[in-house]
Amino acid sequence: MNARNLLWSNAVISAAAAACVLGSLALGGNGLTGPSEWAFAFGVGSATWWAYTWQRHVKSTRPDGLRPDHLAWHRHHWPSIRLVALLLLPLASAPLLLTADGLRATRSVWLSTPTALLATCVAITVLYAGLPGERGIRQSLRRIPGIKMLWIAGAWATITALWPLWWASGMESGLPEGTVLLWGERFLVIAALTLPFDLRDRRWDPDGMRTWPQLLGTHGTQILGLIFLISAGLLRWTLQPASGWNALLGPATMAVAVLAAREDRPLGYYGVLDALLIADAAFLLLC
Repeated sequence: MNARNLLWSNAVISAAAAACVLGSLALGGNGLTGPSEWAFAFGVGSATWWAYTWQRHVKSTRPDGLRPDHLAWHRHHWPSIRLVALLLLPLASAPLLLTADGLRATRSVWLSTPTALLATCVAITVLYAGLPGERGIRQSLRRIPGIKMLWIAGAWATITALWPLWWASGMESGLPEGTVLLWGERFLVIAALTLPFDLRDRRWDPDGMRTWPQLLGTHGTQILGLIFLISAGLLRWTLQPASGWNALLGPATMAVAVLAAREDRPLGYYGVLDALLIADAAFLLLC
């Protein structure tokens, strides 16, 4: 499979989401004690595939919603995409089923803060690109000026850090110790790695979106990404001071990649950005 198919099929970003869950469990001190943790992680990865594919489908129903080459690829592969969606549905349902099992045991948790945050993230994911059709753009959260990055990083941090830690800790009404710090670390990492994508798209995105790269330009985007990753590294060190320098390998390699961001980078560069999340999880699991 070539780089275009890997990226446009959302295979790499889905594997990265699963890796983020594994990394969060490692950072949170829960570890990987059984098959349910792996099922949860790969379930989140499969659900991420569904989310990104849904958003591409929504964009494909509008004039100029996708770049011409992306649109042609999407239409050509649509039968295969629907088949993959059907095959991934059972695994994508695993985190919800595991969570529902815990909620049945402690019904009071239904009205807890973690449950409300998860419900909010599901709504954000569904409406991030709006609804299908040209009229559906009215519900698109990504077009609110200056907020696009906050939606992405906030949803990723909640789904790949807060949710698995809460589930693994027994799903009490409150959040486990250290979850807020880990949420912040994950938010900063995802925001930093998303900046190069927005830099690539800054002339394609409408000016009214006012994405951060549209406001900051190339050098400002690189510096902001570096600040985010340094801050993420400090939070990670606070979470696991005894883990050694291995825990900082991920943010360090990400910083090198983000500092190399430009609008004219080839497709493979963006694959590397997503793959760095997988490498980061490997570093954490080996610590």
